[in-house]
Amino acid sequence: MVTFANARVFDGREMLAEPHCVTVEGGLIASVRPGSAAAGDAIDLAGMTLMPGLVSAHMHPDNLKFTYQAFLAGDRLGLERPPGVLTAIGVRTCKMLIETGFTGYVGAGCSNNIDAQLKMAIEEEIIPGPRIRPCSHHVGTTADANDSIQWWLQPQRPGTDIFADGPDSLRGAVREEIRNGAQIIKIYVSSGHAVPGRRGKRNMSSDEIAAVVAAAHDRGVKVRAHVCHKELILESLALGVDLVDHGDETDEACIDAMAEAGAFWVPSLAFLKIALDGGMDPDGSARYAHDNLLRTIPLAQKRGVRLLLGDDYGGGAMAHAAGSYARELPLYGAIEGLSATEVLGWATRNGGELLMDGPGRAGVIAPGAVADLIVVDGDPTQDLTLLQRPEASLKAVLRAGAFQIDRLDHAMKAQPAQRPILEVAGR
Repeated sequence: MVTFANARVFDGREMLAEPHCVTVEGGLIASVRPGSAAAGDAIDLAGMTLMPGLVSAHMHPDNLKFTYQAFLAGDRLGLERPPGVLTAIGVRTCKMLIETGFTGYVGAGCSNNIDAQLKMAIEEEIIPGPRIRPCSHHVGTTADANDSIQWWLQPQRPGTDIFADGPDSLRGAVREEIRNGAQIIKIYVSSGHAVPGRRGKRNMSSDEIAAVVAAAHDRGVKVRAHVCHKELILESLALGVDLVDHGDETDEACIDAMAEAGAFWVPSLAFLKIALDGGMDPDGSARYAHDNLLRTIPLAQKRGVRLLLGDDYGGGAMAHAAGSYARELPLYGAIEGLSATEVLGWATRNGGELLMDGPGRAGVIAPGAVADLIVVDGDPTQDLTLLQRPEASLKAVLRAGAFQIDRLDHAMKAQPAQRPILEVAGR
């Protein structure tokens, strides 16, 4: 058991008005009560912020730098290195997430069932890492946008993408992914990103989408869809898709459909911003999507859509690195009509609902919630850039009540905390 006293508490929804004491026992939050006195063996946080660990809801743990030119040359995502090396990249990604204060991630597609294997290794305490909701491969159809046009270079084993055709084959593919540990299925409903003036390329027919959703839901598994074009967003939601990835052409009608369905949305704005800043927008799709999302994301927040953090980290300017994943916080916080508190709620409360299938179990500081917590030196509701500098601002990370990182001043504690499982790179 450990008690944090004299803590500024962000509970996943708001910053509480006065100092609180939070007690953790058996991997869960046992109590949350007002007060600043550090009694007994309590850890006096001296006004530092205690908050839920962050959740990345769009994570490719094994991603390396992957270019469109390489794709056209016949390369496939998830085949850049042997499976063991890609798994090692996933292990490193888990370390980087913890070092940035992310205590959970929801997969958005991986090769070699790496999500499920990382989850197993973490739960068996073989490696340190976040709580994981494992994703499937990308599930697509023959000759879709992810199926290389270099047909003579078809690989003998799949990378991140697998392909099937027709409702029956797709049902079988989904069930196979679930058997291999997937707790969310990723499908490619549309092609890449929306291009102004062009109708979106369809990857899956309506009956194929419906078959995937039914097969997944029958086994208690959610479905996320890479879908960028308005008509396909609306169709996906009507057919029961649980989460929209990207959603470039989201408008008021799409927002209403998301809200009514209780769906999640990951806008993944960081990729678009980096593409624009780097001059990588030959067809205008990044500018088109970026400007539309700046307008519609605040509307979705007001409508009650459960927005989430997460993006296509992997290489270059979006490499897996400590502090990298937190760049989304100030990016969204700078959008007119959004507050820092709301954006932190995406990263904690909303992410926790997806991670553990329901409210109140993760991403909040409340009795009975899992004790996935971080201590921040400063007030992230006033400065969303803090976690981009984790070596200075992140003082502790706990997963299920156990310290993963401990940089707290031991003189502030009446008894030593558990030995840190994860040491910080460079220390």
